[in-house]
Amino acid sequence: MPLTGSGVASVSVSVIVPAYGHADYILTALESALSQSPPPREVIVIDDSSPDDTAARLQSLRDDGRIRYVHQPNAGMAAARNAGARLATSDYLYFLDDDDLIYPGALAWLVEELDQNPDAAIAFGDKIVFSGEPPMAPSDWSDTRAVDPTRFSMFNQLGSPGQALIRRSAFNAAGGFDAGIWGTDDWDLWLRLLERYPARSAKRPVLAYRLHANNASRNVARMYESSLRVARRHFDGMNPDRRTILRRVTYGLLRQHHVPLLQQMFAGAVREREWAQASAALRAWTVAWATEIGASVRLKAHLLRRRRWTLPPDDPLTQAIVQR
Repeated sequence: MPLTGSGVASVSVSVIVPAYGHADYILTALESALSQSPPPREVIVIDDSSPDDTAARLQSLRDDGRIRYVHQPNAGMAAARNAGARLATSDYLYFLDDDDLIYPGALAWLVEELDQNPDAAIAFGDKIVFSGEPPMAPSDWSDTRAVDPTRFSMFNQLGSPGQALIRRSAFNAAGGFDAGIWGTDDWDLWLRLLERYPARSAKRPVLAYRLHANNASRNVARMYESSLRVARRHFDGMNPDRRTILRRVTYGLLRQHHVPLLQQMFAGAVREREWAQASAALRAWTVAWATEIGASVRLKAHLLRRRRWTLPPDDPLTQAIVQR
């Protein structure tokens, strides 16, 4: 293992923190990374032209060399993550959002998992959502297992990039995050990685995901539109049979997840008289239902052409859908 400046053994991980508008939380986020045992080789902060006093709050960490700090013109989270990855020197990449926390010991077991499975590109665990004090990590968890990529094809299985450790060589081979996608660029990356490489997972906490008024995910209408875009892009390369089935399942899961949140977004926007937000929520709500219904009709037509009414129960894809 390489050594840090303090003489403490470190793991070959570059922790990359895109920073934008979360000055009240970023020091806690960084401390959760710096206090890992063993610590990461480096922590890289990409300041995406944050409009608050993030730069000032990080000055002492910059001065004592505990972090590498780079300021860039505002380009979005995906671009900031890619910028950090280009600077990274470690074997593994870990992307921590500036308002979240990584649980003690998480980097160590993620690294161990990828070291023991050299063909795997990703190892990931669970997130625990909090809004006040971060909860303690549970002491019991499951053993790691291979990941079924079909589940990721149906719906994003991770709520945040901070749940995963990624092999840097695989990240670069896949092309990194797509900076043209807002909010769901991580799902797009997982799908591209899982087309090429195996992955490992465990029901074990990695990330404490902080809920607050400025979470990007609160713009539910935009998140739904981005999710739909990623799904459609992924379906383009599939054979017609698989595409027809997965499209129905995915659009249904996207509707099921987003519609209740869109209703909340609409009600809140009306209360605040934010009519543009209300209109966006209503439009996304309509698209979600219409998209699922259209996919259902296409699937039934597809089955009827094959003289069936339901999916064959012994098909592996059917089994994955039933077990989702």
